[in-house]
Amino acid sequence: MAEVPAFACGGHFNPELPPSGVGVVILPWHCPLCEGEGSWGDGSACLLCDGRGAITAEAAADWLKGEPQGSELKRSPVPPGIMRKPCGDCALRPGAPEEDELPSLERPFYCHVGMRVVNGSYAPAAWFDSRPLGALVCRGWWNAITGEGWLAEPYRPACDGWGRRA
Repeated sequence: MAEVPAFACGGHFNPELPPSGVGVVILPWHCPLCEGEGSWGDGSACLLCDGRGAITAEAAADWLKGEPQGSELKRSPVPPGIMRKPCGDCALRPGAPEEDELPSLERPFYCHVGMRVVNGSYAPAAWFDSRPLGALVCRGWWNAITGEGWLAEPYRPACDGWGRRA
């Protein structure tokens, strides 16, 4: 597995981990040996996660079968491009005006917070490759695709529906 340059900032990524292509791929676990830091106290790279701080499902299964017992696998933190918590007026809450036309789980759904209303619809200031620049991914959508479940608390309008406080 050769590393391929990925970013202008000099970072690298392994094209086989996570798999690229279709859909959302999440490495869902903090390494139990290094607590997700990627290295041990002496600075050496963790042997379980190979210094990445996250482990694959296969490595997690192997860990659960092996020694030492007692360490618990932990869910990875939510990435910074995702809203920290679902909005009270999230389109994915029961009773939301958008309830009959829920967004597809096949592609990211972006939060309306911070977007302007243009011609009666929320719109970001800029787009790149059909993605809104600066917009965060909706936490309700994130919960649905990661298996945390659909939002259960009902919709609470926070404003008049177009970003103005009621």
